Amino acid sequence: MKQAVRLDSPRDTQVWVATDGALPELVYWGPRLPDEEDLQALAHASETPVPNGGLDLHERLSWLPEAGRGYTDAPGLALRRDGTRLLTAFGLVEVRVEASAVTWHCVDPVATLTLDLLLQVDPESHVFSASATLGNAGTRPLQVDELASVCLPVPATAAERLHLSGRWSAEFQAVREPLGSATWSLEARTGRSSHHAYPGLVLLEAGTRATAGRAWSAQLAWSGNHSWRLLQTRWGPRLWQIGGLWLAGEIELQPGERFSTPVAHLLRTDSGLRELAMGWHDFVRRHVSPAVSTLATLQNRPVQFSTWEATYFDHDAGRLQALAEAAAELGVERFVMDDGWFRGRHHDRAGLGDWEPCPQRHPEGLAPLAVQVQRLGMRLGLWVEPEGVSPGSALLERNPHWCQRVDGRSPLLGRHQWVLDFGREDVQDWAVDWLDGLLRDAPIDFLKWDMNRDFAHEHGEHGRPVAAAHVRGVHAVMQRLRACHPALEIEACASGGGRADLGMMAQCARLWVSDCNDPLERIAMHGAALQFLPPERLGVHIGPALSHTTGRPTSMRARTLVAWFGHLGIEADPQAFTAEERDLLCTVVAAYRATRSRWYRLRSSRIDTGDPAIQALWAVTDDRTEGWLGLLATGRPQAGCPGRLPLPDLVAGRRYAVRPMPPWWPPRRGVKQGGALDDGAELRLFGRTLAESGLVLPSLWSGDACMLHVSETAMNTGSGADAGTVAHDGRATTFPS
Repeated sequence: MKQAVRLDSPRDTQVWVATDGALPELVYWGPRLPDEEDLQALAHASETPVPNGGLDLHERLSWLPEAGRGYTDAPGLALRRDGTRLLTAFGLVEVRVEASAVTWHCVDPVATLTLDLLLQVDPESHVFSASATLGNAGTRPLQVDELASVCLPVPATAAERLHLSGRWSAEFQAVREPLGSATWSLEARTGRSSHHAYPGLVLLEAGTRATAGRAWSAQLAWSGNHSWRLLQTRWGPRLWQIGGLWLAGEIELQPGERFSTPVAHLLRTDSGLRELAMGWHDFVRRHVSPAVSTLATLQNRPVQFSTWEATYFDHDAGRLQALAEAAAELGVERFVMDDGWFRGRHHDRAGLGDWEPCPQRHPEGLAPLAVQVQRLGMRLGLWVEPEGVSPGSALLERNPHWCQRVDGRSPLLGRHQWVLDFGREDVQDWAVDWLDGLLRDAPIDFLKWDMNRDFAHEHGEHGRPVAAAHVRGVHAVMQRLRACHPALEIEACASGGGRADLGMMAQCARLWVSDCNDPLERIAMHGAALQFLPPERLGVHIGPALSHTTGRPTSMRARTLVAWFGHLGIEADPQAFTAEERDLLCTVVAAYRATRSRWYRLRSSRIDTGDPAIQALWAVTDDRTEGWLGLLATGRPQAGCPGRLPLPDLVAGRRYAVRPMPPWWPPRRGVKQGGALDDGAELRLFGRTLAESGLVLPSLWSGDACMLHVSETAMNTGSGADAGTVAHDGRATTFPS
């Protein structure tokens, strides 16, 4: 017997089938099926044969393939009780179907377990969300070694995968590879979602590009250890496993206890990587914002200034005052004092845990600085690292058992510090108490929450790993703080982008993508991050001319251009800028502040120029009336004569003016005679023409940057279908009004 259930968005359908009362398996995920489609016929059409040489039954790729039902490859579920492996065989007891959700309630009476599988869909963004909740209905403890959020069959036409790899100061490196013939896995075991393995993945058909082709994507809303597998089963089909990674002994359920996995969010498209990114941005904006009260803030992102690369640890009240005055003159609206403000913190080898203003630098506390910053028309933000603790701190002397450690072994240092166990309620209470006091003592409305090291001895006082409990504790502290201070914004930082994920984005209004402010590196990182995350939540700073992470000099035009496409900030000593650099920066900041209210719904992504040395970011307003094209030469262009670049996402029947933006124009020339854009001319073309014919790129030298502004003109003659369609790489698709 087959029990089929469908869940629809206005565009997409998923169909899940439970055979003979077993766990459901996904048999269809694609464009919306007709409402009258025969699901039983679809289920039978999806049935695969049983091959020779194996068991006399199907090895079903169910939501959680079970060894107890004959699945012989790596499972998504591995359990133990009394040291003995459990072979589960869950039976479906009840299916609850609602307008936008389905729940399968399953029971294994032999293993005394319950399992609830929840699938939801967001009708606006077409994102499906899946999670599993396991319950111990027995009388003895249950050890959970593996529990995936969901397992899916890999689409038969998928040929490639795209994931984001990297390291410190080089996060968000896009890696696109063939699926290959072997099993592929990507894991993060550092206690953070990591620099090297962003918890998101895209599967693509061969040839899928920015504006055309099918793609299937997933993101895990989790800030800790995670595991991604593309399993090549021994009998042919591929399985996609998505979930948190649980260390041995970490998840133990007492009788009556339940454990829920992180949510895996799923999204597909038939229209290329740009539309996939737009779907993710829409979903995050609607459903992964930290609080409704922050909406106005997200629509008008304040220009930030960070003291870090201006001063590092070397600052006092006088220097901070001078920086604040210089920042205000540039148009800055939020002044963020970074590391070095608290007791004993003159370097990174001491001070963490003893969170009191330094009596030498701030003898009257932080209130005088906050008042001065407000007098200059700015707000005050502050760097904190609540999870870190320095050896020898007064906090550890009072509470030595609060540190993550393995009994009998000295904790391992990372950036000269240890990690507090935020899985403990008393540690969470301590963090909330001192942070709440800090926010009440001075008018501070922004915290840059840093976490500067990987986990190593991630065990608690009871001797078991606490990596997952630590992440949940950090999220809980942030939630409690925002409940006490609704206007508070938190930025997620983990030595750069080591914990930039949907789990943190649910708590934080801003993510710090990387400690590298070199624009030639950062533009590729930013373009890759935009595949999953919206631009207004990604902090991008204008650093010094000489990057402190790459040692490379770059122009102010290059630095400001990249920052324009995110949440713009400044992280350099303004007093070290030349007069020309300050003038250009003031112009850019003023232009950013004048346009940013429209950026909350911006359609922003990287687009391919055909030349790896020319990076392009393309942002269009939600109503398709205005766009910005940023170009940056990260190396020497391959061709002496630039090629054409199509501009998608404009309305086909509308006419647009294409103008150079003066702060980034003219670029340096390397040709005898420039083209139309090199000469700074205004062009007037229809959206369809810009999408199909494109623009010949201006001539750029290595390190140079330029920007084009595209805006709808008053002279529009389009009507009928053309007036309501979006130009999309040589074709037009209906765009709902």
